[in-house]
Amino acid sequence: MKNIFLRFLLCFLLIFIVSCKKDPKSDKVEIIEEVVDSTDVVEVVEEKKVEVKKKKKPTKKKPKKETIKLPAGAPSFSSIEAKKYIRDYESYVSKYKKAVESKADMDAFLKLSESSSSLTKQYRKLISTLPAAEMEKMSKYMQKKTKQIDALNRQM
Repeated sequence: MKNIFLRFLLCFLLIFIVSCKKDPKSDKVEIIEEVVDSTDVVEVVEEKKVEVKKKKKPTKKKPKKETIKLPAGAPSFSSIEAKKYIRDYESYVSKYKKAVESKADMDAFLKLSESSSSLTKQYRKLISTLPAAEMEKMSKYMQKKTKQIDALNRQM
């Protein structure tokens, strides 16, 4: 019985090996490609247009003096950066108030977060340049605004 099984297995392997062998005729086939240039050469001649330059009349530029309007109740500063900060902070507080009143508008709070980080950077730069007298004004202003924001937070 063992002998028959071994012979059957040997025949099966022999058939399998013979059937999987590659055809020697197919190995010798070579593919030859021939490249044909089918592009036509066309010369393009560009015409240059003559540009006529017009003379500009000299204008006198007046130096712009930047004026920043501060809201009522805000302290006055000689520094333009301080005035910009006060203006931007007032805008932030008014947006914060609207966001607190809307309560459901989370997008407004996300935008306020971006504004807050920008104001923080602006404040850090500002305090290093302000004179002592103006720093005292700024400190009092910030204390007043902190109380205002705390009151708004209690409403939430």
